[in-house]
Amino acid sequence: MKLIHHRLDYAKPWSLPDVYLFTGNPIRNARGGVVMGRGAALQVRDTYPGIDQLIRTHKPVTFTAIPSGNQQYIGWFQVKHHWRDPADLRLIRASADMLANIAAARQHVTFHLNAPGIGNGKLSWADVQPALQTLPDNVLIYL
Repeated sequence: MKLIHHRLDYAKPWSLPDVYLFTGNPIRNARGGVVMGRGAALQVRDTYPGIDQLIRTHKPVTFTAIPSGNQQYIGWFQVKHHWRDPADLRLIRASADMLANIAAARQHVTFHLNAPGIGNGKLSWADVQPALQTLPDNVLIYL
């Protein structure tokens, strides 16, 4: 993994071979969309209306195409079991391990991810960083 000391801007257009991921939880609202009320998830939801309906949460890391026709793919990286809870280091480690396997098999793709579990997750970077050590160099973590 490589650290980028800059905020990840989900509103900036991208396309393959770049894939952006955001952190979140699997809880769905009354309309059936993933709850995306804070942080990176909120920026993604506000930038891409209807994306909350497209995100699948059956695995700790999933991907979907943004319906723009521009080969923009976005990924969901699970850090919480419920939106009201703090982030869970075990869950972050499981998500990181899954992303590590995906990224290792797709070395031509660059994965961009906001630092998981910090901010609204209420964890410190010092606590989270060891859980991400399996991520290869084609995963960029934005602090």
